[in-house]
Amino acid sequence: MSAFLQLLRWDFTMQLRHGLWVAAVFVLLPWVAVLLSVSQEQASFILPGLIFLDVSVAGMLFMAGVYFFEKREGSLHALVVTPIKTWQWLVSKLVSLTVMGMVMCVVLVVIKQGMHAPWGYLLVACLCINVLFILLGFVLAAPQDRFSNFFLYYALVFGVMEIPCLSFFDISHSLFWLLPTQPALVLLRGAFDGMAPAHFAGVVGIQLLWIALGYLLCLRLFHRNIADRRG
Repeated sequence: MSAFLQLLRWDFTMQLRHGLWVAAVFVLLPWVAVLLSVSQEQASFILPGLIFLDVSVAGMLFMAGVYFFEKREGSLHALVVTPIKTWQWLVSKLVSLTVMGMVMCVVLVVIKQGMHAPWGYLLVACLCINVLFILLGFVLAAPQDRFSNFFLYYALVFGVMEIPCLSFFDISHSLFWLLPTQPALVLLRGAFDGMAPAHFAGVVGIQLLWIALGYLLCLRLFHRNIADRRG
């Protein structure tokens, strides 16, 4: 556990030192400008979508950025000969980047709703969304050698994963549930619009299944693309 805590502290330090939190501010600014330019009623409608887009962009890109930085520096390949476990590396990234994502979500909500937001449901929804997109970022980045290659796949997958956002235009389909982002968006909209506790818990369960699958896939990709190539 001490090794994990040291790794987590190192991740927070590196993210601060290399300007990841500054980048998060710049990602956040356009959405802040949008919220400040609309009425309270309009903000209530678009806020779930803005949070979803913000997290989907930041989560995947920041995870990929951290991965390629550590790969270029050689620390990823060095990791396999240290006592640090693969799961510790991955969970440390999840925790540190999720903290950043949660701060971004809270800022967007507070701007228009202050402290009167439904924080219980909202924090659970934002937590699930952040973890999901960070895992997706690693899944896309791990097989690639360069960030430019990753970005091509990111653009395609991003478009597919945003399909559930069509629900904001009253376009929905049961096939949307084949995408891991559908329960994430349902949770987020349910947090703002109201959802029965049993229904919310059921959707959380579906989202946790997707997260578990993503986590296991990330571990497999790490071993295939990092550990098995250390020589």
